[in-house]
Amino acid sequence: MNIKKFMLATIAGGFTMWVIAGIWHNVIMVNFYNKQHAEHEDIALLIIAYLILAMFMSYLYPLFHKVENRVLNGLLFGSIIGLLWVFPHDLAMAGAHNTSLFYAIKNGAWHMVEQGIGGIVIALILGKKNLIKSEEK
Repeated sequence: MNIKKFMLATIAGGFTMWVIAGIWHNVIMVNFYNKQHAEHEDIALLIIAYLILAMFMSYLYPLFHKVENRVLNGLLFGSIIGLLWVFPHDLAMAGAHNTSLFYAIKNGAWHMVEQGIGGIVIALILGKKNLIKSEEK
């Protein structure tokens, strides 16, 4: 794998998701998340989390290939990652701590959008499925 592309995809994807998350959680839907006691206060820890998520996504993306269109492929890949990343945890918290099932569904759907956009950024940087093989030649 091309390390420069991998690092660029990690940083660009992570930063994009972090900015989108900040706008959504702290500006657009701030009242909803405050009512759920889901404040997002530690900006430094959040950027680290998004960079780690983007690193995993950048590593896994070359293994995922469903359609030829990179934008659509990145959106599909990111949406699946978003669903897998938060929805099961939110559902477990709804069961274990009697939190809102509506919150779990809404937050899971949002993360499909957020990571979908991050997946598009990563896909545009990393390119096609055969990225690993083409870089080895």
